[in-house]
Amino acid sequence: MSKLRLSADNLMRKRIDIMNKNRIQRITINGMLLAVMIVCSQLTIPIPIVPITLQTFAVGLIASLLPVWDGLEVIIAYLLLGTLGFPVFANFSGGLAVFLGPTGGYLLSFLVYQLVTAGLLKKFGRQLPVLLAANCLGALLNLLIGSVWIIWVLKISFIKAMLIGFVPFLLPGLLKIIVILPIVKRLAPRTLGRQAV
Repeated sequence: MSKLRLSADNLMRKRIDIMNKNRIQRITINGMLLAVMIVCSQLTIPIPIVPITLQTFAVGLIASLLPVWDGLEVIIAYLLLGTLGFPVFANFSGGLAVFLGPTGGYLLSFLVYQLVTAGLLKKFGRQLPVLLAANCLGALLNLLIGSVWIIWVLKISFIKAMLIGFVPFLLPGLLKIIVILPIVKRLAPRTLGRQAV
């Protein structure tokens, strides 16, 4: 009886050790992707009103590599850091005022990009066509929400908002997604293998 109890105790300790190791790996991966998001936010091409940044590249990477809730945690952490005034948004900006400006809708729609893309990948798998389609849909929703936000902030027409906040970002967005695909195919087995999808 005591041998059976010792065996059960050892099994429980091993299971707890594995869970702790997985938790540490998960936090580490999430933290690294948050750092990637912050760095990518500073890589910008200035154009009037809304700059071209690598933020959506980072969002696509996060959405494609992490499970739905982990990705949401990373995006929420990024948005909270910026809201609290840390200079993590494009051009080293931060604070609540950024959300009230023309880029606020794009920032908030990162949550939608993450949910839609990661949700589709969870449901249909991470084959290249699915990765491409899921990221394209997430990126298009990001641009649409950001453009609608611009209508409200700048008090302009839908057509003008689309010409300012949607059309100029289509080609750069597609190029970012094309770059994301091989990175995800290379890294996904390493990141997803250690986390629950």
